Amino acid sequence: MKRGERIYSYIEEKSEAWPEEMLKGRVGFGAQEIAEALGILRNNVSKELNALQRQGRIVKFSGRPVLYFDRGCLESALGVTLGECQFDDVEAICQSKTPQELENPFARLIGADRSLRRQVEQAKAAILYPPDGLHTLIVGQTGVGKTLFAHMMFEYGKVMHRFAEEAPFVTFNCADYYNNPQLLISHIFGYVKGAFTGADQSKAGLVEEADGGVLFLDEIHRLPPEGQEMIFYFMDTGTFNRLGETQRSRRAKVLIIGATTEDPDSALTKTFVRRIPNLMKIPPLAERSTDEKLDIIKLMFQDEAQRVKKPIRVGVETIKALVGSIGSGNAGQLKSNIKLLCAQAFLNGIDSPEGIEVDFKMLPQQIRSGLLTLSANRQALTEVTKALGSDSCIIVPPGPDFLLTDGGAVRSSISTRSSRRRSTFSRERASAAISSSRSSRRTSMSTCAISTTRKLRST
Repeated sequence: MKRGERIYSYIEEKSEAWPEEMLKGRVGFGAQEIAEALGILRNNVSKELNALQRQGRIVKFSGRPVLYFDRGCLESALGVTLGECQFDDVEAICQSKTPQELENPFARLIGADRSLRRQVEQAKAAILYPPDGLHTLIVGQTGVGKTLFAHMMFEYGKVMHRFAEEAPFVTFNCADYYNNPQLLISHIFGYVKGAFTGADQSKAGLVEEADGGVLFLDEIHRLPPEGQEMIFYFMDTGTFNRLGETQRSRRAKVLIIGATTEDPDSALTKTFVRRIPNLMKIPPLAERSTDEKLDIIKLMFQDEAQRVKKPIRVGVETIKALVGSIGSGNAGQLKSNIKLLCAQAFLNGIDSPEGIEVDFKMLPQQIRSGLLTLSANRQALTEVTKALGSDSCIIVPPGPDFLLTDGGAVRSSISTRSSRRRSTFSRERASAAISSSRSSRRTSMSTCAISTTRKLRST
């Protein structure tokens, strides 16, 4: 057993035996105690303890002497999910999160207090602005997490009681009928009997279905000019008509969120753009910080660990290659790449009860070349190397209370070796890509997880 694992096993065993009623003040085990118990030089123990703390496997209590405690045991005993791994005492942990922060859906978003801070503030303002919020247009490349962001806005609205708990969130991709403008408009606003050939009966549209909630129009630039005109008239007045009707006598209370990969000034009519007061631009994943990229990768591997119900070992060079391979596909393409790698690793280790391994040798050339791309950027390579260390990452499926969504950018929990232990990305870090983590790197890649947050659901 490696030195670091011996030290962690000692802390884990001693932490499990710690009486819960004694979890007060500063708890844990110092470097000197561990050194004497295991017969290891104190300097080497301190080095390994710092590495374990960076990995998010143990919690550090400041003071003299510095004490360390198993993170999973602490989370289980206190009923909390830790983001940071350093505190003054146990009481500081209990006070570190308020109920409002815990409810805030954006707290699960990777980058919400860093690269996406301004966008999150815009989203909150759009939901809360009286009387019915602000219609919003989200702009960003394919795969950055526009759909995830729209869903989080809706969830935030429910938390803040701007929408009823049973309020609808209706999604429509305008590209589905872009070559048939009449059918597209009828799908959004509905139609009456006889409005066109085949209209044998009247039918409500998506606007009526979304009454009291949100209508999310993806690829909104595919709307024809007449459709944009009907939408902005509805934005202005709250009234509309079904296809085939002449009077706009129908009413609905709907917050419209649009998403596009195109430049709004060239892809949408100027009149339509002027009607949307809140325009948010989501940056490409390649422009986000190294910490956020790593947190998103961790989140995606965590999703796969839950799906296969096995620990996943990921080599450091593999993670570096994935970071370097991030391109125009953003988090969406990254998620597909990771899923493909895990599928191959699952096939290779299908009979192994100890888990599966994603090795650098199994990477396809387009991902493997990402290591060269990263190596060409000395600063980025240094940041990634410092964050990852030299050991492989072991990602363990979380407990039954872990919530996984198809979006994939919700917070994830990670443990090393023991599936009973849960170590979760902090709400400040769990991103989005969006899909993507949030503030300074509080857990290292060694215990890797959007949404994605997450959630990534990163498109």
